[in-house]
Amino acid sequence: MDDHAFNLFGGTISTLSRSLDLRARQHELILSNVANADTPNYAPFSINVEKALQEGSSVGTPSALTRTDDNHLSGEPVVDDQSADIDSGEADPLLLRGDRNGVDIDVEMTRLARNSLLYKTATQIVGSKLKGLKNVIKGGTN
Repeated sequence: MDDHAFNLFGGTISTLSRSLDLRARQHELILSNVANADTPNYAPFSINVEKALQEGSSVGTPSALTRTDDNHLSGEPVVDDQSADIDSGEADPLLLRGDRNGVDIDVEMTRLARNSLLYKTATQIVGSKLKGLKNVIKGGTN
């Protein structure tokens, strides 16, 4: 028997998991922007989720580690959504506000709706993958 780990979904689940983590963080940032819509001199924050996912997927496969002591780390890759670049947006020069707040509530609500839709889509794909696995485990009977 081969000692290499078998990746059942070819990395799909781990990519979707990272996407969900990043989208949850993006959701928090958008809500923070909306909450600070009336704060003077506030610059909105955002994460470029697509760029963060592409950068995360270009990392090569980790080398196999041997755990020689129970106190050693497991060697499993850790998803760190804090590693994503958080951009502080510059104030939009077309946004005519006297308090120099860079939050455009319409833009933020559009971003929130888009982010929510993409989050929901990723959860549905994960659910579909797991449903398929459950079907295989049950022997193909619905």
